[in-house]
Amino acid sequence: MNDPDRMSKLTPLIRLGIHPVKLFPILTACYRKSRIFSMSDENPNRRIWIYVIPISTIFAIVLLLFFSIRMNRNSVPETIDDNRFLLDTVVSIRLYDSGQYDVLENAFTLIEDYDKQLSRYKKESEISQINAAPAGTPIPVSGTTRKLIRKGIQYARLSGGTFDPTVGPLVTLWGIGGEDARIPGSDEIKAALTLINPSGVIIDDVSGTVTLEREGMALDLGGIAKGWIADRTAEYLLDSGENHILINLGGNVLVSGGKPSGEPYRIGMQDPFDDRGRYLGIFTLEDGSVVSSGIYERFFESSGIRYHHILSTVDGYPIKNDLAAVTIISANSVDGDALSTSVFALGLDDGLELVMSLDGIEAAFITLEGRVIMTKGAADRFEASDSGLQLEVRDE
Repeated sequence: MNDPDRMSKLTPLIRLGIHPVKLFPILTACYRKSRIFSMSDENPNRRIWIYVIPISTIFAIVLLLFFSIRMNRNSVPETIDDNRFLLDTVVSIRLYDSGQYDVLENAFTLIEDYDKQLSRYKKESEISQINAAPAGTPIPVSGTTRKLIRKGIQYARLSGGTFDPTVGPLVTLWGIGGEDARIPGSDEIKAALTLINPSGVIIDDVSGTVTLEREGMALDLGGIAKGWIADRTAEYLLDSGENHILINLGGNVLVSGGKPSGEPYRIGMQDPFDDRGRYLGIFTLEDGSVVSSGIYERFFESSGIRYHHILSTVDGYPIKNDLAAVTIISANSVDGDALSTSVFALGLDDGLELVMSLDGIEAAFITLEGRVIMTKGAADRFEASDSGLQLEVRDE
């Protein structure tokens, strides 16, 4: 009777035309030949060389077996995953029915490369080079950086400025999420607000440059970059032959292909009033993106008051409205990333109006009072953790 586990280990050899049974007489012949010559030769030095020849042959065969098994590691379908600390968060990728470890590794490398290119917190990044340049100086950057900045400006216009890629001076002032978080003075905030203006960003695709018109302006793509990177990573994985993908960039979740079993992926919606990992319910999704923003993500407390990281481009302070969290379901993660911030800043009524005006966008809102309001498309995909949860559905 054949042992399946044993046979699976021998499969790489057979695929290379090396059947284990055929190796035995070769190794035996090498050994016998070495014994015959060694016993018939009086010269000790010659005897050493006679042994070396067959032993080197055996060593070469062993190396061949080892590398054949290593090469086959990427061809055995299995679910593989890994996680790394990138983008200032824990990034995880899971590939179902894959086995392509090199593709998984390359995906993490791609994310790291984008982070080096787009993060304003890395001195050598293209965004940092733009921010550090004197006002009016065109800075050569990649097409990727120009596209993402342009996408950010588009959402600034769509949201009426509640999302803005030129919010950098205000973000720096507050420092929320870093060790130097503080409450700035009102004069500092007023000065920073004058520098927030997407019209002051000049993108020239002919020369391949980006220019900031005013001294002190600064780009911050933190509200859109993770979504963009998730989309580009998914593109790479699909182009590499992956069919069942789950990417989680610290809360920006993108999935593709459903699970091999035919089941959808299950993505939790965080309870903003509870510990991390405690969900109000689960969204089921075969393809698409789920992105959330809320008061629970990054914040600091002073005198008993919580100051979260979603800043108003109107008054310069953390946004205060009727919302605790927003979740956006979309085909592309870059849209979900920008909209989750924009919709949160707009508040329940205006945010819901914006979502309803956009094709292919669904949303869930959690108010400070604990109400849960969803668009119909989001509600159809939602499974509440508590059967007593009162869900309000808006379909128009």
